[in-house]
Amino acid sequence: MAAPTLQEIFVGGFAYFIESGVSSASATSKPSSSPLTPWTDGSLGTVLDFKYGNAKLDSPYLKPLPSGGRELVNRSFVTQDFVTLKTREMNELVWRLQMGVTAKIAEGTAQTPGLALDRKIEGWLRLQGRVLGGFDRFLHDWWCEIRLEGDNVFDEKIITPSLRFTMIKAVAGVAVAGNSVNWPVQA
Repeated sequence: MAAPTLQEIFVGGFAYFIESGVSSASATSKPSSSPLTPWTDGSLGTVLDFKYGNAKLDSPYLKPLPSGGRELVNRSFVTQDFVTLKTREMNELVWRLQMGVTAKIAEGTAQTPGLALDRKIEGWLRLQGRVLGGFDRFLHDWWCEIRLEGDNVFDEKIITPSLRFTMIKAVAGVAVAGNSVNWPVQA
């Protein structure tokens, strides 16, 4: 298939997150895909669903018409891209963001909750959209910040945390070179 058009698809998602500083990950250094270990070690668990979204700024205006009067021109600018992802399992990132601790959780060691006032973690997100048949329809990598989306409710049901990954396009005025989306050649 030459382009990702005109096909029925049933996509399952796989998500991986490598935190800044792990495997030399930074805005200027995306971890290698060979070996895949840094990515697979950063699995976010079972992805129940994911949704792309964006924030935009609407800026309509009235344009003068040569024949008289004015015409409304709709203008909209995307100011932010994000993915909201829901998982079946609570992982270390979710617990850390939920409790507001400032460092990676060390089991058996007490940490002070509520110290992280801006509860976000930066790193690389890899999201694979795999279609029925076992091949990847898309593979995207984003340098991003991760935050909890909504509140986790602890009740008689299984908790399905929702995370929001917001793409960071530039750091200190320099574009992040590794942000990409790829549509692999179909088998």
